Amino acid sequence: MLPAGVTVALATPLDGGGGLDEAALDRLLTRVLDAGVVGISPLGSTGEGARLSGELRQQVVAAVRRRVAVPVIAGLPVSTVDGARRELDALAAGGADAALVAAPSYYPAGDDDVLSLYSTLAADSPLPLVIYHIPPMTGVRIAPSVVGELARHPRIVGMKDSSRDMEYLQAVLYATAGSDFQTVTGSDTILLASLVLGAHGTIAASVNLVPELAVGIYAAFTAGDLDRAAELQRRLFLVVQACRRGVPPSGWKAALEIAGVCSARLAPPASRLAPDLYQQVERDLAALLPVEA
Repeated sequence: MLPAGVTVALATPLDGGGGLDEAALDRLLTRVLDAGVVGISPLGSTGEGARLSGELRQQVVAAVRRRVAVPVIAGLPVSTVDGARRELDALAAGGADAALVAAPSYYPAGDDDVLSLYSTLAADSPLPLVIYHIPPMTGVRIAPSVVGELARHPRIVGMKDSSRDMEYLQAVLYATAGSDFQTVTGSDTILLASLVLGAHGTIAASVNLVPELAVGIYAAFTAGDLDRAAELQRRLFLVVQACRRGVPPSGWKAALEIAGVCSARLAPPASRLAPDLYQQVERDLAALLPVEA
């Protein structure tokens, strides 16, 4: 399932040996759950899923599942169809409620390729699938008409759109109207605008650091308080800009270290945010979040 509301695109806290830092995971999950998130989405781009081993991905899902009662929508970086099928089985065994599936990123993919990929995986998947549309990372644009066709499949339950393209999001919402299908934005800077168009919520990186802002935007919007939602959106926009430094998710991990949540370490071969950029994040957050985030 893909719940309406705010889901965290969970960062993966890593220890000095490159393994899962479970104490930091506890702090991070407590932080977001206390703020009122409705779901946890580990192993997406913020969670560095494509850089982690399959064994570590399974460990992360199981560790999250042991700690939370809300839906767990686990990222699945596809390289081969057979490998994705095996990993879907492993994610289900680890307690995931759904899989967030991005298209393979090496070769270009046309509409028929995308339709075949998701239809084939959904046909025998033990988990419902959520389409992960993130063309800046995959190079694959999923046509709204293809999303509309996939939305009719009973095992494809939603989409996370991280294109930052409002016209595209609008086209997807029109194409999926009337389907039992949830569309959420992965772009927290346009959360309020996306909700106005009809999006059902967000799965976002900023929720790791300032979960109260996205949760507040969604709550204010659903209550009809657009002035409050707009003010929170302005604050969230500034935080995102402060953390949008380096190669993602290095800025977010630096911010989480500054906040005392987890280390800024990234999974190999990536390196942590450069010192000068780290200092810029630290300086900006001190101005934006005078009280500890």
